[in-house]
Amino acid sequence: MSYTRVRRQPDYLLQKTPVGWLGIVSDGEVLLELLLREDRKEVEDAIGAQYPGARRQESPLLLQARKQVDEFFAGRRWHFDLPLDYSRLSPFSSEVLQALARVPFGQTLSYGELAKLVNRPQAARAVGRAMAANPFVLLVPCHRVIGRGGGLTGYSGGSGVASKQWLLDFEKDGKE
Repeated sequence: MSYTRVRRQPDYLLQKTPVGWLGIVSDGEVLLELLLREDRKEVEDAIGAQYPGARRQESPLLLQARKQVDEFFAGRRWHFDLPLDYSRLSPFSSEVLQALARVPFGQTLSYGELAKLVNRPQAARAVGRAMAANPFVLLVPCHRVIGRGGGLTGYSGGSGVASKQWLLDFEKDGKE
């Protein structure tokens, strides 16, 4: 007999960060998504479109997520310990994002290096697509993935590449 988790209506909260507005969405048991946009309305509109009926309220899991994000930006947290829902992702994307989640604070790697970590050395472009669809921005640090020559490539969170640069500089400065 298999167990299927019954999802309840999602809750969300909004949080201002140094790189934009963060929308954190949960079903009470796991985080479903974190959206990072330039302004609050963009986040609320995206949540409304992706999670019709989602309620803005603070559940224990959402409060824990906000606390960990605050600790990260205060320089007191270098990794996150929150339950994430990978079930909506393809097996490849899930594998890539879980490997990326293990990249230490302050370190970067290229798309090709990440592809090698998941034993798909020729899949750098597919890794890039997985990064672009990362539903757990900040928690699964796609900002740490850079181009082969060290250049910054696209970033869909906050203000785009400017937010990616800010996060990389922040981590570099906070590294011991």
